[in-house]
Amino acid sequence: MNTTEQVEISAISEDAVLIEWQEVISPTIQQTINQLKTQLTSTLKHKVIELVSSYNSLIVYYRFDLITYQQLLAVIIEHTATPTDLQHNLDKVPELVIPVYYQGFDLKNVAHQLSLSTTDVIANHSENKYIAYAHGFSPGFCYLASLDKTLHLPRKASPRVKVPRGAVAIAGQQTAVYPNISPGGWHIIGFTPMPMYSTQNETFSPTITLGQVVSFTPISKENFISMGGNIDEIITP
Repeated sequence: MNTTEQVEISAISEDAVLIEWQEVISPTIQQTINQLKTQLTSTLKHKVIELVSSYNSLIVYYRFDLITYQQLLAVIIEHTATPTDLQHNLDKVPELVIPVYYQGFDLKNVAHQLSLSTTDVIANHSENKYIAYAHGFSPGFCYLASLDKTLHLPRKASPRVKVPRGAVAIAGQQTAVYPNISPGGWHIIGFTPMPMYSTQNETFSPTITLGQVVSFTPISKENFISMGGNIDEIITP
């Protein structure tokens, strides 16, 4: 069901509703989704089991024994149909700075494909600010956007079977950090010693929270090691 031109609402199971916006990477849409999550959590309280957001969607898992689909739909429509004053200002959003040792396996090849120097690639990646749009792929993995247009490349034709933990990579309009050793098809341009999650007191906490502003800052090999990075893990692809 359409509530406005931009929003589509549909039931995807007996206890889940999908809300979708335009399929674009947009800070305004991301801010709208975050605001709606806050509103639904406040309004519905214990009637909501979980809210899962992405670039342009929000899934609401709810207690169908406490609220019907039609009742939930009415609440969602009320909040999505009411215009909100969104003034996106990156300077007012908490920022996370991630240190990066820019010696990734694909750095030189990325520079070659883009007709840039490696210095240009590093500068264009580290001098930009990114918004955390969605978690996924693996625990602690967060999709960050948008890359400077000079760095846009499709995913690698042949994914790696083993990407090191802490690999900083780019693909399309996005950049991300691989939180664990895993397969991966993005272009690796560097490595960070910063962990992407913690599990204190049996509670999982991602380092990057959705809606957060993230930036990257170059560090030396010595700093990488002193900050806990394992140089032996990143010597060979």
